[in-house]
Amino acid sequence: MKCILLVRVSTEAQSYEEQEKELYDLAHFYGYKDKDISSIATKESAIKLDEEERFGLNRMKELLETSEYDCVFAWEISRIARRKKILFSILEYLTTKGIQLIIKEPRIRLLKDDKTIDEGAETIFTLYAQLAESEMRNKIARFSRAKKEGFNKGKYMGGKIKLGYKVSEDGYWQIDEESSKLVRLIFDMYISGEYSLTELGKELKSRGYFKNLSVTNVKAEIYGLLKNPIYRGIRTSNNIYPQIIDDDTWEKCRKKREENRTRPKAKTPHLLTPLIRCSCGASYSVNLMDATYSCRVKHSAVEKGLTHSPDININMIESLAWYVALQELHEDMICKRNDAKETYEEEIRIYNQKIAYSRGILESTMQRRSDLDENYFVHGRFTKEKYEELAQKQNDIIKVEKGNIRKYETAILNMEKQIQADITFDDMIDSLNQSYGTLKNGTDMETMRKITHRYITDIYIEPWEGKATSFWKKVTIKTIHDTDKKKKIEQFKEQGLDGIIFTLKDMFYVNTFHKKAYWDENMANCVPMVYTERITRKRGKRTKKKKMGIRECRKS
Repeated sequence: MKCILLVRVSTEAQSYEEQEKELYDLAHFYGYKDKDISSIATKESAIKLDEEERFGLNRMKELLETSEYDCVFAWEISRIARRKKILFSILEYLTTKGIQLIIKEPRIRLLKDDKTIDEGAETIFTLYAQLAESEMRNKIARFSRAKKEGFNKGKYMGGKIKLGYKVSEDGYWQIDEESSKLVRLIFDMYISGEYSLTELGKELKSRGYFKNLSVTNVKAEIYGLLKNPIYRGIRTSNNIYPQIIDDDTWEKCRKKREENRTRPKAKTPHLLTPLIRCSCGASYSVNLMDATYSCRVKHSAVEKGLTHSPDININMIESLAWYVALQELHEDMICKRNDAKETYEEEIRIYNQKIAYSRGILESTMQRRSDLDENYFVHGRFTKEKYEELAQKQNDIIKVEKGNIRKYETAILNMEKQIQADITFDDMIDSLNQSYGTLKNGTDMETMRKITHRYITDIYIEPWEGKATSFWKKVTIKTIHDTDKKKKIEQFKEQGLDGIIFTLKDMFYVNTFHKKAYWDENMANCVPMVYTERITRKRGKRTKKKKMGIRECRKS
């Protein structure tokens, strides 16, 4: 007859060899020859897997069913299993079939010579089965405590490594300087408002990031990254990550996500939605019938009892806001002219990054095209139709990437000329004034909206108390430069230049009937804005004849 050696280890660090050698010696002691010994050596958990999931036990049963084996050797009881339920199931299986079980440590011989169970051996088996399960429970508890302690200390305890982080040599989470730059770049680009998630994904791929992902998958990756609080240093699960994104940037991103989620998807978005805020907290929407901006919940039955800010003519408020936005742009361009060289150099670096990525795609595509030609013309591995289909796809990719490279190289050349040009301050001011003169009458709606939303943060409308008609309004326009303006006002006061301070104020006095806006309440300083009539009122005014007709209807 033959025997089985049941050898099991739980981890790669443990070795079969020592167990197997000692069990071979034990089998030889009981008279078995090498040719009659079958060794089943496995690496599997004795606590996580059920009996039917254990390859070693299933293989043992397969061999025993052949009736060629009469004995099973194991190094210790825990090598069979660490759960009592499985151990007792194996015990019953072996005793029912009359198979001897011999354990080396402690020495247990389950059956007597007459194939009946040895009650003493059964008692020891039961005791050690209980000990094996208790030991495993204690070990799991120790592992759990150690893992929890590691998490609390900020140690890496397994799992996927998030973008922006790495594991230090001593096993702790650490900010990865290279990939964390990409994380900050994604937040900054999204907050700028110039990119949707899809556009941001395309831009990042054009720079060579996320090479192995499609734009759709990059979009999902970015969306998950932008709302993942671990980058703010907030613990959401077991791991504790160092902070990459500061609280101010995180809050701006949150507001931008909220704004993008709730913003109405109009086919032609208006210039100032949703910048104008009502006193009730809601944003303004456009009433095309009256050609006004008004609170979007003003006529809602649910929002009864709230106090609302007054409506304002679309053309008037948009003309004033466009004037303010251009002043901010003008100021920004003057202030940043000294930093233009650094700005151009950074843009050149980005374009070079895009060129390198496009060249990589171009080279790999041209190599695939060469392989395709060889496979078709030399080896005949494709039909003509399939070859033409694949060739067309590769030609399209080559054409697109060559076009991208030419476009990027042209942009770099223009920027290098700007850097090398000797532009005086007066030339720069003249250039800015020409740009302002071109833009002041307006441009396409998309460009106007981008500029306006870049500089203006909030607009508030109030009635002008004391005025007899509703044409008079007080308008407050908040911009990103408000803090700098306050500092300038203080500087002008110290220099005795009080006469020009009014141009830096954020409140305007507006007469929508005469299409005028003033910096001061006594209307001494008129704002030199260009009034542009973009939308006309669709609701007709009541004429004298209409009023008489209404009265006649009421009488009848």
